[in-house]
Amino acid sequence: MKKPWLAASLISVTAVIGLAGVHHEAHMELVRGLSSFRAALPPGTTFTYGTATPSILALGATLTDITLRDGSITLRASQMRLGHPRPMPDGRLSIRSVEVREPFLQTPTQIIHGSTLSLRRLFLPPSRAAAEGHSRIDLAHVTLAHGQIEQLSIQNLAQSSAPGPVNVHSLFTRRLTLDNYGPALLTALRTDAATVAYERTLQVPGHDPQLVSGQASLERLDLKQVNLAAQVAALWDHLPLPSQMAPPQSFAAHNFRLNMTSGLFRLDDLHGTGTLENQIATVTQDLKGFHFQSDEKLPFHINGAGSTAHYVQVSNLADHTSRTNATLAVPGFMTLTADARTIQTDFTERHPSQQQMLQSTALQNVTISLQGDRLLDAGFLLAARQSGNGITAAQIREQTAQILQTGLAANPALTAIPDYVMHPAGRTLTVIYASATPMSLKALNEAMSSPAAMLTFLASPDLKAFAQ
Repeated sequence: MKKPWLAASLISVTAVIGLAGVHHEAHMELVRGLSSFRAALPPGTTFTYGTATPSILALGATLTDITLRDGSITLRASQMRLGHPRPMPDGRLSIRSVEVREPFLQTPTQIIHGSTLSLRRLFLPPSRAAAEGHSRIDLAHVTLAHGQIEQLSIQNLAQSSAPGPVNVHSLFTRRLTLDNYGPALLTALRTDAATVAYERTLQVPGHDPQLVSGQASLERLDLKQVNLAAQVAALWDHLPLPSQMAPPQSFAAHNFRLNMTSGLFRLDDLHGTGTLENQIATVTQDLKGFHFQSDEKLPFHINGAGSTAHYVQVSNLADHTSRTNATLAVPGFMTLTADARTIQTDFTERHPSQQQMLQSTALQNVTISLQGDRLLDAGFLLAARQSGNGITAAQIREQTAQILQTGLAANPALTAIPDYVMHPAGRTLTVIYASATPMSLKALNEAMSSPAAMLTFLASPDLKAFAQ
């Protein structure tokens, strides 16, 4: 029995209780309906409850100590109260209110629970026929006026692969609210006091695998997204996201913190907007306040509170191209800008892996500019202090310039780079990559994976640099 049966079973329980609540002999009808439901469950599926009480005024019912087990899937709640559930002529089920205490769901890979769950004006579509990989509940057509869960905790029981992508093993949020959820609706999502714990196994050639763990927290997140229901349905059924998916209309995050083994990174605020018009999707983000703290105090000051970043991405959904422009500015320290154009070249995979995504995304051109003489000065000062052998920052700068000059000798168009390292004051370094044949991000990643591969890439005539 697959996990989708669990969701279908809950709909059936709700329908039985809704019908029972409107009969004259409400209590006996409720008991008989629940008994019939239990008898109709597939072999190996069990449903138990402590008490069942009809709520005449609310035209609903209250169940206590609920347990529903379907193979390796277990759903529990200490109490569930339904208000005014009723079937509709179009086959949907309308429930005016749902109140659940201590909801708990356990699967082979996850444990999910909360303190309370509250739903208002819930409309459930007719259950779909069972299909491999698809839930019986059509989440894309569920409608909900308001939903809220307190003390939500999600524990991931799956083990991290070695090496592999980041594995989130736990998530907690003090409160999660959802308003105006449904097909084609503008949905508002908010989380308060969210924390994520993660780990990743890194494999460095010549070294034993290293398990790196960390924790990220967010004081508040607000999101407004058109047709969020379609995205949730695709993720639930492990399907690709809709190709014509609109970007978030607005999103904001406040006080993001990332605790790593190397230190603490904090972002004060993020605000963004998105639009979709004539198959052109535009996303704009503004970030403010970058802070980094490590065990070792830096020998120079950085204005983290005044630092800003601006990001704009314009995607043509018709020809699968994207243009991205980003600027990072730290007052009195550095300004970094990047402008890149990419193209998606392959859409045959229904479930693309990270490597497949890198392979199907190709870089057509990119321009990177740096105005940061104080950044370089600070870097060489820090390197001199960490060397501990009496070498000065000026000597390290000169050695670095000589190494760059030797390594880039195969490409005369890059001679501006070592020259900028030696004399960065008042100048801006610009590096340009433009090729008639777009390079996949996978190939670009491989070009950066070893010194030999990097030297080959740097010798490409598609790379140029100038300083002014």
